Amino acid sequence: MWIAISIAIVVLLLFLVVLTAKVTFQIHYATPEWNIQIRVFGILIRKWQMKQNSSIEPSSSKDLKQQLVDIFADLQKISHSFPYLLRITRNAELQQLRWHTMIGMSDAASAGALVGFVWTIKGIANQVIRSNFRTAEPFDIQVQPIFNTFLFNTSFQCIVSIRTGKAMQAIISNARER
Repeated sequence: MWIAISIAIVVLLLFLVVLTAKVTFQIHYATPEWNIQIRVFGILIRKWQMKQNSSIEPSSSKDLKQQLVDIFADLQKISHSFPYLLRITRNAELQQLRWHTMIGMSDAASAGALVGFVWTIKGIANQVIRSNFRTAEPFDIQVQPIFNTFLFNTSFQCIVSIRTGKAMQAIISNARER
């Protein structure tokens, strides 16, 4: 009898520990490589390194425009999942966000206009992120113009953590709505 009660208490305690565990996702992108790590209780559980297949360095303004069109087309393909992702992110904490971009064109006026466009995109992304995540510290977002050369170089790093119980709760509520 006491053994069964002891086993039940241990199982219950393990279940509570699992529900309150903090899962941390660390995402780092530096042209042309993605590094993603998942940690639980600070212990590395899974690590991915992926190389980008295609170059994102434009050779002309038309190439850059086509790349932006392709990015927006890809976003439209996955846009149906945004409401479900937003429900999960409201329970997540964004601990760090660092996003630096260097962009250049052969013409200084074009470079300036493009830098303004990139700042606009980053500003919109900043507001969407701040309204859907709890944030721990200020973001480090920069755009550096480079003149008289075609260049696009970006690096991105973020750390997001979520309690497993909160993630499970959001996933269950998403499944109920579908």
